[in-house]
Amino acid sequence: MSLLGIGASGLAISQTSLQVTGNNIANADQPGYSRQRVDVATMPERLQGSGFVGSGAMVNDISRVVDGFLLNQIQLDTASYNNLDIFTSNIEQLDSLLADDLSGLGSAMGNFFTTIEASAQNPASVPARQAVISEANGLAQQINTLSARVLQQSDSINEQINVLTAEVSALASGIAALNASIENEIARGSGAEPNQLLDQRDELLRQLSELVAVTTVENNHSLNVFVGNGLPLVIRGDAARLSTEAGSRESGNLDITFVDQNGAERVITDFISGGKLGGLLEIRDEVIVDVINSLGRLAIGLAESVNRQNALGVDLDGNLGGNIFRGINEGDMPSQRVIADAANSDPDNQSLAVNITDISQLTIDDYMLVVTNLDGDANADYQVVRSSDGMEVYSGSGTGGAEVINVGDGFEIAIDGLTAANVAEGDRFYIRPTRSGGADISTAITRGQELAYAVPIVTDAKTANTGQGTISSGQMLDLVDDSDLDFSPSVYTSAGELNGEVLVRFTSATDYSVYANSDATAPELLFSSTIIAGQANQLFDNDPADANYIGFQAEITGTPDAGDEFTINFNANGSSDNRNAVALAQLRTTGIFDGGSSNFENAYGNLIQELGTKTAQSQINRDAAQSLLFQSQANRDSLSGVNLDEEAANLIKFEQSYNASAQVISIARQIFDTLLDSLR
Repeated sequence: MSLLGIGASGLAISQTSLQVTGNNIANADQPGYSRQRVDVATMPERLQGSGFVGSGAMVNDISRVVDGFLLNQIQLDTASYNNLDIFTSNIEQLDSLLADDLSGLGSAMGNFFTTIEASAQNPASVPARQAVISEANGLAQQINTLSARVLQQSDSINEQINVLTAEVSALASGIAALNASIENEIARGSGAEPNQLLDQRDELLRQLSELVAVTTVENNHSLNVFVGNGLPLVIRGDAARLSTEAGSRESGNLDITFVDQNGAERVITDFISGGKLGGLLEIRDEVIVDVINSLGRLAIGLAESVNRQNALGVDLDGNLGGNIFRGINEGDMPSQRVIADAANSDPDNQSLAVNITDISQLTIDDYMLVVTNLDGDANADYQVVRSSDGMEVYSGSGTGGAEVINVGDGFEIAIDGLTAANVAEGDRFYIRPTRSGGADISTAITRGQELAYAVPIVTDAKTANTGQGTISSGQMLDLVDDSDLDFSPSVYTSAGELNGEVLVRFTSATDYSVYANSDATAPELLFSSTIIAGQANQLFDNDPADANYIGFQAEITGTPDAGDEFTINFNANGSSDNRNAVALAQLRTTGIFDGGSSNFENAYGNLIQELGTKTAQSQINRDAAQSLLFQSQANRDSLSGVNLDEEAANLIKFEQSYNASAQVISIARQIFDTLLDSLR
């Protein structure tokens, strides 16, 4: 190539370099823009005379300055940060809601039991009793409100999931369209890459990573995008989409579905992770479920323990106590604790009921009942699996008809005959023993007179006694009648109401006999036993399975003489008796949950503590993820971002290069003119 050609090639390269530099400066603030550069290739040398002489250069390509590893790291860090950020913001709301003195339950529970303690000082006072009813109403409503607020947050999360899945689908369509455009432009440009389109695709992919974790594979200049467990969201120019449908395991929740290019749909909720969608699913399906279950267990334990204790007393009207709160297995409560999977063989004819049997064994876990065939016969068999750890808690052969499954975690599952006849192997039922407890609790009485502050029994020592023995005031263990006892003589006229006097007669300082003394002229022996003189001795057995169990307990202390007698009667007029009121107040510190090791305030305090710990840990993780994202972005910007100082220096350099190339052309022209002049 001539000197003129060499100068012209240099001029073209400098002009292109100036254009690219100007474009870099113009787009310096554009999100996702990657700095471009001119790739120059040297032209082949040519042999001239005694050596090879260069023939200039040419623009080989205009390329982006990018690093695939850095782009991939930004996608990963973006998905991680947005996952933790939205999780943290939601768990902070929950933590504030439950820990706050006004919206939480701590004050309401404390006020309820404090009011019982105050009214126990004057058990005959109707206004004091009415204050207890008012506080019971307030506590029930506070639990209702708190549960509703938590569920409202879950509803809000479902709305966000619905919006975000639509955004994922829109971004996937955008990436697919860019894939097609990039392939077309590369083919039209004979392999030259359309840098602007590539930047746009990388930016859409970054935005997609904010919503959900994805993986990518390059294929013939297109970028294939996969979501969940490897489902193809984008394949070259074709895009699938995400959608939502009503959840099969939880009423009101949404499941995320994957809809492929042919319209086939499948649920992928369990496979979604990372990004805002992953964070929302995690807070909804793990944290909120545990919180609402914990509130439900607290409400169920409160209602059952208070009702049970009140039933062991006598109210101001002389009647045995009833429920203060609505019973935990009343009405449709048991059936609301079960959801039949929508994919079951005949869900319209399948109905199960869950009855709470032991609040001390109740957990905050959910369960799944699966219909199986364990023994090969025609009858349906059942397995129950705990969701939190996947442990099988029950497995047994079915009878083919109505039956009750005792799971052992504080509840039982009742299967009616119609359901047993209409289940098939593989059918599933989702068991949620405590989920609705917070919404179900309410007060069952309005009159303070119905608070059973007195104990149904009253004890006494005969005035003719000569020994030093004394009898305690007695306490009720349970409401029983004659059918629950091993004694042949009648003790009760109805559950909890004695059929006359129970007489305790000492035949020596250590030996005594107990009689049913409904007929004072002919006492009927129930049993005989012994005490140890000088210390407290229980007169009856405490275990209902024992022979000398009678439904109540009293103690003899001191040293009775032979012939001393003590009596136990029904407390028909106990307006000034506060023994059961004291027992009600003591429920505040009594172990109710976790096998009797945790009381109400412990249970609620543990919930707040666990939530606070998770919140603090999530904040730490979010801040760490944000720092990593900033670092990844800084690494990318240091390589691919536009540095205005550097570009300004390039302008000067390429301007000088342009001028130098122009000077080469000028010299070539002068040489040519001189040559022409010499030939004239």
